[in-house]
Amino acid sequence: MAWAAKQQASGGSTAGLIHLPSENKILLSALTSRLHEGKREPCELKISDFNDVTYKLVVPPEAPNMITLNVALRDWNNLKSNGAQAALDEAFPSCETSPETGFDVAIVVNADGLPKGPWGSTGEACAREMADIATLLVGGPFRATFKNFADGKAAAKDCVQVNQHKATADGGGDFYICQKADRVTVIFAVDFADETDKAVCRVFLQEFVEAQRSVNNAPPCNYSRGAEPPMELSSIPNIDQNPNIAGFLSFTLFKNHVETRPKMLNTIKLLISFTTYLQYHIKATKTYMHMRMRAKVTGLLQVLNRATQTGTEEKEKKTFGGKTFTRK
Repeated sequence: MAWAAKQQASGGSTAGLIHLPSENKILLSALTSRLHEGKREPCELKISDFNDVTYKLVVPPEAPNMITLNVALRDWNNLKSNGAQAALDEAFPSCETSPETGFDVAIVVNADGLPKGPWGSTGEACAREMADIATLLVGGPFRATFKNFADGKAAAKDCVQVNQHKATADGGGDFYICQKADRVTVIFAVDFADETDKAVCRVFLQEFVEAQRSVNNAPPCNYSRGAEPPMELSSIPNIDQNPNIAGFLSFTLFKNHVETRPKMLNTIKLLISFTTYLQYHIKATKTYMHMRMRAKVTGLLQVLNRATQTGTEEKEKKTFGGKTFTRK
């Protein structure tokens, strides 16, 4: 979270940072035109997003005012039992319907009679909330834990584990939410199958920890290698046996980070987008290194092309006295 806190602490915006908005832009455009601008046209739109989230927006021709949004995401059963279902019922009361085959959850909204949730009752707010439904669902465990923590309630579980992204060449890993009486520790297990990616990731995570120390009000951050998991995960079996784990990055949150609803929502969005943020910067780092290497090779080739070879022929020279000799 230091990547956003640094700009906020200095009074600036996060526009200069590589920080993607949490809502899906394509989905937001399609929903805004129907819920806010009054468009009534049938459509069937399927979108794939970060962290293995897939959307399917369906507006049938026989009822162009009824908008159904299907969502498929990883580890839904675990998310559902750890706060995602409660968050969905609160944000979209009485809107849940049976999802299509291949999807985990679906909501249906009547464009002529919008539901009333915490976000309000306007079409623009409803479109933005639906476009950001992945944050709502994946953030369910965060929301439930932070509410208990802010209210001084004990945790239902010592540690909540969520599989956020499948382990592929692009990275993946689980995250863990551990609540104590005075803090909540969020731990990301970052894994990469490629050795080069793991090496770059380790350097990036170590520098990430160093950078956050200069940011005011940023939550404490700690990095440990894959073979040395944090003490909070001591109850997780075989946590140090995954050869793909590049390391564990821990954020320690206190009540001042989640004491109000806006702070809580901002914290949840930043935590959920951390994996995407990390993957982007590792790819950007590798791209930069390749550009530097290509530029170095190009410079060396230019030097070689401009170089002139000296002749190997023996030349006859004369001294001041008129004698000749051969210079080799």
